[in-house]
Amino acid sequence: MRSSDILCVALLLCYYQIAHTQISPKENSHGVTEYFSTLPLRESPYPDFKGVVQITEAEAQKRNHYEFQYDSLFRPKVVSFKLGKHLIEPNHTANYFFTTPQQRFVYDGPKEVRTFFDRFGNQITQRNAFKEIYIKDNMGRYTQLYFEDKDGNRIENSWGIYEYRWTVNKDGSVDEIRVDRDGNQVSLRPGFEFYAIRLFYYQNGLLALMQNIDEKGNLVENRSGVAQDKIHFDREGKWYGWTVLDAQHQVKKGNGPNVAKGINTTDRYGYERSIRYEDVDGSPLINSHGFWGSKRYYDKHGNYDYTQFLDKDGNPGTNEHSGYSMAKYSWDKSGKNRTRIDLLGLKNEPVLHKTRGYASIKQEYNEDGTLAKTSFLGLNGELVNRTDNHAAYMLYFYDEDKKLIATKFYQKDGKEL
Repeated sequence: MRSSDILCVALLLCYYQIAHTQISPKENSHGVTEYFSTLPLRESPYPDFKGVVQITEAEAQKRNHYEFQYDSLFRPKVVSFKLGKHLIEPNHTANYFFTTPQQRFVYDGPKEVRTFFDRFGNQITQRNAFKEIYIKDNMGRYTQLYFEDKDGNRIENSWGIYEYRWTVNKDGSVDEIRVDRDGNQVSLRPGFEFYAIRLFYYQNGLLALMQNIDEKGNLVENRSGVAQDKIHFDREGKWYGWTVLDAQHQVKKGNGPNVAKGINTTDRYGYERSIRYEDVDGSPLINSHGFWGSKRYYDKHGNYDYTQFLDKDGNPGTNEHSGYSMAKYSWDKSGKNRTRIDLLGLKNEPVLHKTRGYASIKQEYNEDGTLAKTSFLGLNGELVNRTDNHAAYMLYFYDEDKKLIATKFYQKDGKEL
């Protein structure tokens, strides 16, 4: 073998070792456990449940993370959102299909049953469903998802969906429809006018393209003129934005944010670092929520530290709809409980939210860590009645198992709403 060939082989082996270096999963009496910093963006519950950006157990003791416990077949058994060893409420890292501190998985032939739990081990609902029941075909592919209440009755979830139905096409794409109790089609989620959709996935199982289709599989534009949503990830699963297209595969401004492109940058943990928006010609664009872009900063635990809105040129700016430039977040010493959000102007001065009428949100907790009170404050720290729902503060009530049973709203004079 020539020396050049030997060098080439050595370089290839070196590259292979680097490319395949990963954190080894931890095996214990509970099975295999892995830790991830975040979850992938999901538009459908069809894909397998997975995490993004694997971290070590040592990192997980100091940061917000997802703990994946697997069974002997390396299927998720329990997925928990934690800070250190403590279950906490999901934060900005969650997705549409993980809204509680813990999900548990049971596999029973063609059925996969998912149940949901709070920080204290109480079984609770996710989008009004006590159980989510997935049905698989003989090749292990999902074909159906339906929902049950605590008595085992089939129900619609809080999005009005009674059942998801999936069909895998010859090219590997997946067609999805959602129906209500009467069999009428339901949109992707409230405010997103895609109905029957076709899903294409990258090799790593993350969504590449979502198309709005008719009963014959033809592309259909919604009222904003959009027929396709193209999602951008890196190989590890970090989200880098999206592009919307019409039925002719041309870039189109539309959907909820009313932009043609959203361009996201992330930090090493997969957290959003900055985002900005473009029109069809690549020029900067303000979104339908009133801002051109934003930057996010995090504390050592991975909690929001502050969010800064940007102007057209990428400098600090003001959200035209809400009227503030920066949101500053405060947390208790443990990092588990958010204690305050302050809304600030361009000069770091307190400002009132344009449509809600408060400058700060203050949160207080019981000794067991349950949320006791949320207050809305004015420019000088005084209680104020919100201008949208007229509440000045909220009180939370729990049963003996620390399960939330009631939330009551009050005006600043103590009158209950």
